[in-house]
Amino acid sequence: MTMMRPLLVRGLRLQTPAIIRRRFLAMGTEVMVTVACRGRRNDAEAAVLAVRRLIEDFGRDWWAWGSGALGGINRRLAAGEAVDIPMVMRPLFCRAWEIHLRTGGAYEPRIGALVRLWGFDDVARIRDAPPPADDIAAAHEALRAAAPYDDAGHYGPAPGVSWDFGGIAKGWIVDAALDLLAHHGFTDATVDAGGNLATRGQRHERAWRIGIRDPRADPDQPGLLASLETGDEAVNTHGDDQRWFEYQGRRYSHLLDPRSGWPAQGLRALTVLHPDGSWAEAAGAALFVSGPQGWQLLARRLGLTQLLVVHEDGRVQATAPLLARLTPEPGVHIERLD
Repeated sequence: MTMMRPLLVRGLRLQTPAIIRRRFLAMGTEVMVTVACRGRRNDAEAAVLAVRRLIEDFGRDWWAWGSGALGGINRRLAAGEAVDIPMVMRPLFCRAWEIHLRTGGAYEPRIGALVRLWGFDDVARIRDAPPPADDIAAAHEALRAAAPYDDAGHYGPAPGVSWDFGGIAKGWIVDAALDLLAHHGFTDATVDAGGNLATRGQRHERAWRIGIRDPRADPDQPGLLASLETGDEAVNTHGDDQRWFEYQGRRYSHLLDPRSGWPAQGLRALTVLHPDGSWAEAAGAALFVSGPQGWQLLARRLGLTQLLVVHEDGRVQATAPLLARLTPEPGVHIERLD
């Protein structure tokens, strides 16, 4: 990164505003942390390193099929046992279950067995055809029969059910990372974990400016639909372009509808802006699986007002409060939704 020379004013050496940007892999995606700082570069680097450790540890502990805490819980459930949820994990379990209830089950944190059946748990296991319909039906029936979470720190027995926080965890940890940066004294920052992005403060004298990606752009030359300035908020996008396969002319993505056990159809992407990252991610997942006929009704019920959707036919729509903030890219037409 090229830096400007420090300015000299009346014999005083002034620090040029700096931007520190660091990338690393965690939670199966690329994470980018950006910090706006005036001086204190060493402190900022140390803060970013602390964020990296936080996210890496979180990714290990919360991977549904790994060697960490959540993987252990799921293995015990698979063995037919009841489990105690560790105290440190209960806030996210409770948050996920709260959103599950508020979305009428459209967001489902116990969907891990179905995710694994479809092969979306690992890019190396993505299928080239849907699994057998009987297997889908059996996994879906196990999910429907599973006990609810009682918020008391216990769960199970629940044969055939696995917890998977892939629809909320990144939003949760991105907010936690920004809180950690603020604890270190850096309140102007952004953290982006594979489409789960949140911003705090501003980029020195101006607001942070972020782009909303086109889900059908060339992966090697990603294009944008629009850009906007952000404040203290999360910008979360769910799209059918992350993990997917095509079979007999139809795209099947990792965004499974827990009410059917099959990948959601009808939308290419849906973006939610909200001050709370976990709410933006999990509620956004619920809206996406609700499809073109159901997402607006659910959004109104949840009080979400800043949304952009890309339909299967390529039409782009945005709610009026968000459209007023957007700068569309040349050639992109965004319809207003009142």
